Amino acid sequence: MKDITLVFPQWQGSIDNEALTAGALALAEGIKGLPALNTVQTAPFRKIKSSSSIAGKDDIVKQLQNACTILEQKNPDRVLLLGGDCSTETGPVSWMSRKYGADTALIWLDAHPDLNTPESSQSGRFQGMALSALLGNTGREITDSMFDTLQPDQVFCVGVRVFDPPELEFIASKKMPFFGPGELERDPAWLARQIHTAGFSKVYIHMDVDAINPIGFPHGKPAPPAGLNFINILKIIEEVGKKTDICGLGITEFHPGNERGIEKASQLIEKTLPDFLLK
Repeated sequence: MKDITLVFPQWQGSIDNEALTAGALALAEGIKGLPALNTVQTAPFRKIKSSSSIAGKDDIVKQLQNACTILEQKNPDRVLLLGGDCSTETGPVSWMSRKYGADTALIWLDAHPDLNTPESSQSGRFQGMALSALLGNTGREITDSMFDTLQPDQVFCVGVRVFDPPELEFIASKKMPFFGPGELERDPAWLARQIHTAGFSKVYIHMDVDAINPIGFPHGKPAPPAGLNFINILKIIEEVGKKTDICGLGITEFHPGNERGIEKASQLIEKTLPDFLLK
């Protein structure tokens, strides 16, 4: 099995959050035993304006293409993404969709569904369009720079608790599977059963750290209250791993802080991708 670590410290999707670059690099430097490190070069931080489309689009497209070039050249079976903003998932998730096709499910662990589009976004922040991009809804230039897109029924939104009205409309109209924090606190195995029943055998897990309750994990800023407890997330992932083959994990929007954040990120990797970290 071929594993790679993709370090993608992109900040442009947030427009103005330089800490996302520092967070991705802190994870890459602090986590021990990362295999096959590959880093996507990103343009230096600068001031960019909000947009009625996609802010920083030229940088975002170029960096996405560079990430996809690495993935195609390395041809991994499993990927760990240490990303800046959430839109860094477009490369790894679309790669797994290309590699494993309709067998692939995406668990979107995030406080936000990231289902805005260039038309509905108020700011042009691409981080808020990341899942829309993976569904092919952010324009031809983005879609053509990725591998294969997903269908809505392949996506399981988990822990989402902050929505914009167009995002709610999309989830309802497409009947996209949705699991609130409370449901999974009561039964950590419920998500695994739903994915298994739907017939998916491969799973990629996206983790925006703001999905985690900020009490005990203050590394997602701003992180809305009432997120999933970190221990509960580990239990949910353990149950998913019993019923499916987890082929990827993305950790995004991590803000540097004390070393406990690095330790917990390592625990998350070990639980999600067994035998991934080199001893």
